[in-house]
Amino acid sequence: MNREEIHSNQTPKKSAYVGLTLRQRILPSVLLAFAASSTLCLFGPFDIYGNNLSEFVFSIGDFLGWCLLFTLIGLVAITAVLLPLRGRVFDIVYAVFLWLTLMLYVQGNFLNQSADSLAGDGVGDGSGVTAYVINTVIWVLVGAAIVFAMIKFFQKYRETVLTVCIIALITVIGMQAVNFAVTSLTTDIWTQKDNSLQGDEEKHILTYKNMDRVSTGKNVIYFVVDRFDVIYYEDYGLVKCPEIFDELEGFTYYSDMVSLYPRTYPSIAYMLSGIEHDFHDARLDYFEESYSTSPFLKELKKNNYKVNIYTDTYYGYHDAACMSEYVENSSGTTSYTIGDTPALSKDMLRISLFRYLPMVAKRTTGDIHSGSFEQYVDYETEYNKYTTDMKDAYEFLSAHPLTTDSNGNNFSFIHITGCHMPNLYDEDFAPVKESDRNNPVVALKQSFKIINLYLEQLKELGLYEDATIIITGDHSNIRLDREFRGPHTTALFVKESGSANAPLKVSHAPVAQADIIPTILASEGIVSDTDFGKPVWDYREGDVRERKYVFQARQAQPEGPATYEVIVYKITGSSRDLKNWEIVSSGDYVGSIYE
Repeated sequence: MNREEIHSNQTPKKSAYVGLTLRQRILPSVLLAFAASSTLCLFGPFDIYGNNLSEFVFSIGDFLGWCLLFTLIGLVAITAVLLPLRGRVFDIVYAVFLWLTLMLYVQGNFLNQSADSLAGDGVGDGSGVTAYVINTVIWVLVGAAIVFAMIKFFQKYRETVLTVCIIALITVIGMQAVNFAVTSLTTDIWTQKDNSLQGDEEKHILTYKNMDRVSTGKNVIYFVVDRFDVIYYEDYGLVKCPEIFDELEGFTYYSDMVSLYPRTYPSIAYMLSGIEHDFHDARLDYFEESYSTSPFLKELKKNNYKVNIYTDTYYGYHDAACMSEYVENSSGTTSYTIGDTPALSKDMLRISLFRYLPMVAKRTTGDIHSGSFEQYVDYETEYNKYTTDMKDAYEFLSAHPLTTDSNGNNFSFIHITGCHMPNLYDEDFAPVKESDRNNPVVALKQSFKIINLYLEQLKELGLYEDATIIITGDHSNIRLDREFRGPHTTALFVKESGSANAPLKVSHAPVAQADIIPTILASEGIVSDTDFGKPVWDYREGDVRERKYVFQARQAQPEGPATYEVIVYKITGSSRDLKNWEIVSSGDYVGSIYE
């Protein structure tokens, strides 16, 4: 056999895989980089803001420039990663980026039925284990399919696969661009919006004014520890830190108290006004009606009480002008500034990330919701705007010891973040360790460090015994935002005027949030023509009584306006026994529960 015959019998060697040239890699790389970065950094924040205008007090100009910068940085960074890669390495890395980009878009627009894009605390906790597993499986299967297809078919069907990738990316960008245009044309996103301060329009806010003032006459001190569930007091407080309750001399703890609502809104307005919300009126209309017509606030004013309300905007009120007839610590302003626009823009990115990340990764965004942005808004007033931030409250009371005012009586309603975790600080108000972010003991220690400081100063002034003091929650721990998992029982402590120097007592009487207003009036000796009901001490354990609880459950809705079910419960007997909870009515309505 000659050399030519030997050579002709050998199997031809396969040529090495070269892959796309640099020129061929440019368009798909830039498209992918822009699709990924614009989804997270531009279209996401824009869509969340534009479709929830009444949730935010600032304008789009306060963050859009930074979002464009974030988009550009993402575009450059992803392109810089992809372009130098060659051959199979480029194919695989590109497939991974393509998978993430497509799934971010799909997650944000189609797979968030059980997670709001405007998150509250415990983000991502609104779903059960099954939903987490299904969501994760979808992500993994789509990723595996895209990577497999790129490895298996890209070399043989390069033009077809590349065309499909480009069309998919253009579709993602195009769909969001269309939504961008629709939102621009159908909302006030670029012009006037409800919460903005336009021209000479004046907005009233609640400030720290008078928080260090009490009366030499009568005093009502009403502490609201957000989400103060009986579980936090009994299972954590009494077990892990009972010493923090040592200052509660003359108090009675009511272990069977039912709040009317499961969330801060509309609980705060209801607690102050006594007027129920039927969820047919918009949020701003309810605030206006409840505060301006409240018979309780009118009664306090009539009896010479200076009313000071310390709660935050959005959940507690919209514009304090509707309560200015009664409230001493409101202040008007016609302008505001954003103290830290980069930080505000970063939080807009975080809320966008929450929307687009898979369920198992949503927790990585931290606690972020529309109310979080209030910290960046600085209103131009004589006194600082009050927020429920516990460190701010503690530092104010530490720096401003209580002083007395002999002109009239005093009513102070002090709302703090309380047990609404995750915690931002440890018990000494230093930055919290990651392990304690959801620790109820830390939350309780912070809360009662503020309360005890206040009570100690009342005692030093000799005003403690005659004061009426309420410590309670605006609601209990609802456990799941979209499903009732009861029972929901809120902690309540009451010190009647004239009570002191006595150990903490316990009552298992069936009481309700509605009983707090008549309790205050009875303790203060105020006789009213309005029938507010009976004080808590008129109820005894074992009394047969019907109480009411209104739960709002968000229904799964992949797109369009959210649907909510309002479920009214009747509690007959102890609220701590779920068998005593009975649904008496329910009905769906469309729109945000905060609108």
